[in-house]
Amino acid sequence: MRILISWDHGQVPARLFDTPSARAVFSALPIHANASRRGVEMRLSAALGLKREAGARQVVEAGTLCYWIEGASLTVPLCPGQAARLASPCNVLGRLEGDPAALEGVRNGHLLVLSRLTDNGDADETTLA
Repeated sequence: MRILISWDHGQVPARLFDTPSARAVFSALPIHANASRRGVEMRLSAALGLKREAGARQVVEAGTLCYWIEGASLTVPLCPGQAARLASPCNVLGRLEGDPAALEGVRNGHLLVLSRLTDNGDADETTLA
């Protein structure tokens, strides 16, 4: 399962793992949300009613796409070259395929769209609003 995170001046693809939470996120696409930056993390509100999975982790590498249960949001740590400690254990959804630094220009309030990617790497037009 591949997705595209896009905003007005950029985009970065990601690959989701085959987990219950990742499948739930993929099924909910497209997701439109305003970015919220918290230190070296970027968060997007996405109230999906997910439960913490057995493999939830609090320490992850930059570019790991996670779902933070307590905050009902997707979160991506952007601390290149080092592990990040998240606020609490999060369900690991997948990984950015591009450089996490691509998201450095995203600021609080920027509208981001998460959409499905087709096999040839194009955004699936049927998921775009």
